[in-house]
Amino acid sequence: FPYTTLFRSIDTIPAARDVAWPGVITLSVDASDVTRGIFRINETIPVTAGSLTLLYPKWLPGTHSDTGPISQLAGLAFNVGGHSLAWRRDPVDVFAFHIEVPEGTSNLVAQFQFLSPTDGNQGRIVATPEMLNLQWNAVALYPAGYYARRIGVEAAVKLPAGWKAASALEVAAQEGATTHFKQVSFDTLVDSPLFAGANLRTEILAPGVRLNIFADQPEQLAASEVQIQTHRDLVTQAVKLFGAQHYDHYDFLLALSDRQGGIGLEHHRCSENGVPGDYFTEWTNSPAHRQLLP
Repeated sequence: FPYTTLFRSIDTIPAARDVAWPGVITLSVDASDVTRGIFRINETIPVTAGSLTLLYPKWLPGTHSDTGPISQLAGLAFNVGGHSLAWRRDPVDVFAFHIEVPEGTSNLVAQFQFLSPTDGNQGRIVATPEMLNLQWNAVALYPAGYYARRIGVEAAVKLPAGWKAASALEVAAQEGATTHFKQVSFDTLVDSPLFAGANLRTEILAPGVRLNIFADQPEQLAASEVQIQTHRDLVTQAVKLFGAQHYDHYDFLLALSDRQGGIGLEHHRCSENGVPGDYFTEWTNSPAHRQLLP
């Protein structure tokens, strides 16, 4: 009996196919509440009538187990034309949600929150009053039954007033505090996190390669020309070593912070990097931190 129940539950999640999802998902993230670290999400998904299974990302770039932060997903609700729609969580895979889409429906709206940690004992802190690290996998659902590379997404993020952002994603438009990005596939979106903050310095390390430095305090951005040249040399030597650049452009995302959690995570066209706030100001005394970007 337990095995029959298990297999029946697994079968309710469609297997991924190499076909295009019909339509483009619109994902809007309000990340302006950095005091409480609450990201508010509004996601519009083009649909047709019938059974639909939506997934919260489970396996993520650079991780070694199914560690998608499902425990920090909150307030999930679906509606069609402003009317609430019932949903059911899969009894085996807690990352899956089942919905019956009524006839005549062209768009389903999902609304929820991502409750980011506010203390280190809750997980890595990704939002502080000075900066944030937005990983799109934490704030998006996607339809089961399709390869992630065949699902189109147009994403946008609202930041605190005056903040600037950096990402491997290309900007389509800027409306006040909201940045709209060009359409990408869902797997590219997840592989293109965003850093943002009140204090940003950007340096060109090579054609198409940027170093985006965010800091708790403006004075922590005071890198010397010699220090910046060291990072330029890193790119030069990497190209000499590998003989090619397997990207059209690349963004080092570097956070100098004693409040945001540290990180070192590689992506195709960027990397997420977190070091202490004195990375430049205590350059001579902390050579170990300079191992991260290489």
